[in-house]
Formats: sequence, C-alpha cells, structure tokens
Amino acid sequence: MEFDLDKINKSIIRTLFENSRITISELAKLVHLSAPAVKERIEKLEDQKAILGYSLQTNSEALGYAITGFVQANILTGKEAAFQKAVTASSAITECYNVTGEKAYIFRVSVHTMSELDALLESFSNLCKTETSLILSETLSPRLPKTFK
Repeated sequence: MEFDLDKINKSIIRTLFENSRITISELAKLVHLSAPAVKERIEKLEDQKAILGYSLQTNSEALGYAITGFVQANILTGKEAAFQKAVTASSAITECYNVTGEKAYIFRVSVHTMSELDALLESFSNLCKTETSLILSETLSPRLPKTFK
C-alpha cells in the first residue's frame, strides 16, 4: 500500500510518535492546519495502516519487573505452532518477532526474579533451544529512523 507521506503527514507522525497524547488542536497549530484537516489526515494515515496505534512507554523496573531481556529461540522441528501458542499465552513475554538468521524467533521477557525467568525458559525447553541476553541498561529508546524527515 502506498502512503501519502508529504511533509505535513511526516510532521504529524513524528509529533505523535514523540507525544501521542497531544491534542488535535495543539498538533494543528504545529503543522499550521485547521484541527479538522489534521484529524482527517490522521484518520487517513490510520486507514492506510501507516499509523497502527498509540502506546505508552513504561519502566519495567519501576513496575516491579527487575529482570528484562531478549531470548533468541531455535524452534525444534514440528514445534512452531506450539511455540507460537506458548509465546502468546505467556504474560512474561512482551514482544516476539520471527527473524532471519540461525535463530528463528527473538522475544522480550520481563520477570520479577531469576527463578521466574528460569521457569519460563524451562517451560520452552521442549519447544526450542534458547539463548538469553539480559538487559543491563537502555542505550536508545524506540524512535523513528533518522532519515524520516
């Protein structure tokens, strides 16, 4: 699908990415359009699936999840459907992606304790081989590509 990403639409996307709680009126002032025109552009971008939703960023540690990390998974033969079902059912898994390379999937986990992480990984042992990297600190928060101007 082709997106109508003119300078104003890009500015709208950038602004909403940085602050999804901005009002239509405030956004309209920033892009020098009327509020109804901005609302119409946002709706069109949503209809085109250029904007998929709005989100809240949280601090896992402040919410009590002291351990976060990424797990790479190499799925055992014939276990992909069961793996996908287990990932979807696990409340500790916050993101999951099918990727290229030696490992077929990478997913993000947030847990309270190391024993909780151990139990989670053990529950996947009959579905995949895993390699876990714990997050020590965040170097870069999610952002739009720098070339998106």
